[in-house]
Amino acid sequence: MAGWEQARRRYRLVHDVAGDFARNGPGALAEWRSAIETEFGGLDDLLRDVQRRFHTTAEARLDALIEAPPGDPEASVVAVLDEVAEIHPDLKRLLDAYADHPAVAEGTARLHRAVRAATGVDLTRTRNRTQPGRSRYEEKGPSRDRKPAYRARLRPVRAWLH
Repeated sequence: MAGWEQARRRYRLVHDVAGDFARNGPGALAEWRSAIETEFGGLDDLLRDVQRRFHTTAEARLDALIEAPPGDPEASVVAVLDEVAEIHPDLKRLLDAYADHPAVAEGTARLHRAVRAATGVDLTRTRNRTQPGRSRYEEKGPSRDRKPAYRARLRPVRAWLH
């Protein structure tokens, strides 16, 4: 039962910290420092856990996408990632604020490699759009050297993440 209780404490803490961060900005983390250090040992492991939760949702949805190949893989992958950002806006906001932090950058690079390997969609070539209603994962432009966007025989995204 100790493991289950720890998992529940961490779940609550991650969502409480992310929610407070979304409402009050970076200063909110100072109020949570003691709880973060007690439960996670520091900010690095909290950020990894936030990212793991966010990426787990994305991976599950991307696996479903791979099972039923889309007509436009790039748009479909972007739509999945946008959908996950809508499901977990507080987690996304925290991850975006710490995108350059080594713990977050490492996980982001791993997800991008996995998506590229599984779907052919290169998320490293995307950028945030500033126009409302448009995707945060817009591609900068066409690439002549890119492999086909979708390959018929793909393994699930999760297979490349571990």
